[in-house]
Amino acid sequence: MTAKRTTAGAALAGLALLTAVSGCTPGDQTVPEKGAIVLATGSDLSSSGVRQDLIRAWEKRTGHTVRIVKLPDTADGQRSQLLAAGQSGNGGYDVLNLDVAWTAEFAEAGVIRPWPASLDGDFLGSVAKTVEYDGKVWGVPFNTDAGLLYYRKDLLDAHGHHRPPANWGELKAWALQAADAYNRRSDHDARAGKKKRPRMYGMVAQLRPYEGLTVNTLESAWANGGDPYATGFAKGEQVGALQLGIADLKDRLGTLMPHEAVTMDETESRRWFADGRAVFMRNWPVEYASVAEKLTAGTTFDVAQLPARPSDGRRLSVLGGQNLAISAGSERPAGARALIEALTDPGSERCLLERGFAATRDSAYREGAKAPRCPLPPVGAEQAERGATGQPEPRPDPRTLHDALMAAVPRPRSAHYQTFSKVLQLGVAAYLNGSGGTAIADRLARQADDALGGRGTP
Repeated sequence: MTAKRTTAGAALAGLALLTAVSGCTPGDQTVPEKGAIVLATGSDLSSSGVRQDLIRAWEKRTGHTVRIVKLPDTADGQRSQLLAAGQSGNGGYDVLNLDVAWTAEFAEAGVIRPWPASLDGDFLGSVAKTVEYDGKVWGVPFNTDAGLLYYRKDLLDAHGHHRPPANWGELKAWALQAADAYNRRSDHDARAGKKKRPRMYGMVAQLRPYEGLTVNTLESAWANGGDPYATGFAKGEQVGALQLGIADLKDRLGTLMPHEAVTMDETESRRWFADGRAVFMRNWPVEYASVAEKLTAGTTFDVAQLPARPSDGRRLSVLGGQNLAISAGSERPAGARALIEALTDPGSERCLLERGFAATRDSAYREGAKAPRCPLPPVGAEQAERGATGQPEPRPDPRTLHDALMAAVPRPRSAHYQTFSKVLQLGVAAYLNGSGGTAIADRLARQADDALGGRGTP
C-alpha cells in the first residue's frame, strides 16, 4: 500500500502530529521526536533566502526546532563530507539535502534510508526519477533545475532576430554577427575618445573541470544525437555522439567563447554575461535574479530552452537540483519526515518558484485559482533584516521554465556516477586544452563506459 501526501492546507495545519500513513513500515513513529532536527545543506542560492524562511515557518507552526548545518560551498566538498559522516555514523544528521546525481551512490553506501511512501503524481515525471533507484524511492524532490539559454535580447533585436535561436547552427551564426558588430562599434567609439568597453564574446558556459563540465558535455553529446537514457557511449546508437559533442564544445570554445571559459563555473560565467561580455550563456534558472540585478541599465535579456538538435527537434538539457532524504543514522526519523513533507508540499514549492528556484511540482506552475498559495508572507521586514531587497525575486517566465523541465533528463543513475563524472571531466578538459585529435575522444568514450559500470578509476 502507498501513502497519500497531504494537501497544502492539511500539511500546514497538521504537521505537528502526522496521522498514521499506510506506506510506513511496522513500528515507524509518526509523531516527531523531541530535540532539534539537524539538516545538512549547502548554501541557499536565492537572494531571498526562501529555503531558510520555509524552515523557520515550520518551526513556528509546530514548535519543533531545526538546526541547519552548512556544508562546503562546492558540490564535491558537500558530497565528501556527507559520505564520510554517514559511513562513520558520527554525523548526527537527520535530513540531507542531496544533489540529484547522488541518489544511487548514497543509497548503495547505506547513508540514506528508503522513503516510507510513494510520491504522488503532482511531482514532475523527470524530477521524480531522480529519487528512484533499485526499485525504491529514496527521498523527495526539493528544488529542481534545467539548463537554460540566456541571451541578450537587445543585441539580437538589433539584427532582426526577434526570437531565441532554434538550433545550435543559428546560435553560432547569430552570436558571431552580434559580437562582431558590437566590437566594431566599441572600437569606433574608443577611437573617437569614448571609454572602451570590454570585448564582447559570442557565448560563455561552464567548462572548468568540475560537474559543470560534465553537464555541458552530456548536453552537447545529446545535441549530437546521443540517447540520454542509454547506459554507455561506446555501443549502439550512442557510438560517435560523445565524440561529436566534445568536438562541438571545442569548436564553440575556439569560435564563440573566451579562453577563460575553461576556468568558468556557474558564478563566473554569470558574471561575464551580466557584465555585458557575452551574447549567450548556458546556465541554471537560479542565476536569473543575479543577472537581472546586475546587467547594465538599458540592456535587456531573456531566457529560452537550449537550442534543438536537428535530428528530431528535441531541446534536451541535464536535470539538476536537490532532493531531501532521511539520514540512515537519524535518531529523529519521524521529525525528519515531517520536515521534508512540509518543505516539499505544494505551497512550499510555490514559494520556491516565486523566489528564485525551479519547483518540483506541476501544480506550482499553475496560475489563478488553481495555483497553490505560498504560505510565507510577502518579501518584507524579515527578509530585509538579512539584506534582501524587499521586492519579488526576478524569475524566468514559468512557462519557459516548465517546458525546459519537462524536456530535461536526469544524469545517468549509477552508484558509480561520481567516478564516471571525474573521468569525463579529466578527458574533456585535456581535449579542450590540448591539440590532440579525435583519438582522445574515442578513448574517453570507452573509459566513460567502464567508469559508469564500476570498472574504472578517474
